[in-house]
Amino acid sequence: MALSALAACGGAKAEPVAPASTSSAPPAASAEPPPAPSSAPAEAATEPHRKKHRPYEITNHCADVVTIVFGDEPKTAPRGKRTIAANDTIEGPRGEDGTETIWLVDDKGEPILNVHVTRGIKKVQIGRSCRTLDAR
Repeated sequence: MALSALAACGGAKAEPVAPASTSSAPPAASAEPPPAPSSAPAEAATEPHRKKHRPYEITNHCADVVTIVFGDEPKTAPRGKRTIAANDTIEGPRGEDGTETIWLVDDKGEPILNVHVTRGIKKVQIGRSCRTLDAR
């Protein structure tokens, strides 16, 4: 009954301005807010899949500057290459699953050895001999 009264009032008053914009504004306003909240939950839903893992410390106990490579292939350095000064510490990256492979390479870029960092590892140390890696 209320709808028929609204239709009668809207049709009787004026077709172009007041009733049409008043009745159109609420649906437009209600149509705009739902996409914004629906996009926010969609972003929140993707965030848990892209959970950022805490970095780990890499400390160089060697007296020389050393080069390390991140990734499965030391020759191509898929995740990057870093040099670490003597007695210096940097943060190491983790892959999407929280793991990473670190290669210690010589001056020519040839791999010396590697260590596989798992999610529980918090520190990696390059030994005094410049030829060892210890993950803890």
